[in-house]
Amino acid sequence: MSKYKNKDGVSLNYTGNDSHKVLVREVVKEAIRILNSHAMSDSQSKSWAIDRGIHFLETNFDIGDDE
Repeated sequence: MSKYKNKDGVSLNYTGNDSHKVLVREVVKEAIRILNSHAMSDSQSKSWAIDRGIHFLETNFDIGDDE
């Protein structure tokens, strides 16, 4: 999969070890862990993981319903 680029062709670069980049990577890793924490054969578990993952990302990146 290729990196996402906005309409201006700009993509994110989060290599490096400054505190902001490290924290963003930690938040994204936790979101991935949440999204992967479901029972493969249980659709209710998948739905819970997706809902929790979305809420986690919205909360940690200050993304509200009004944006």
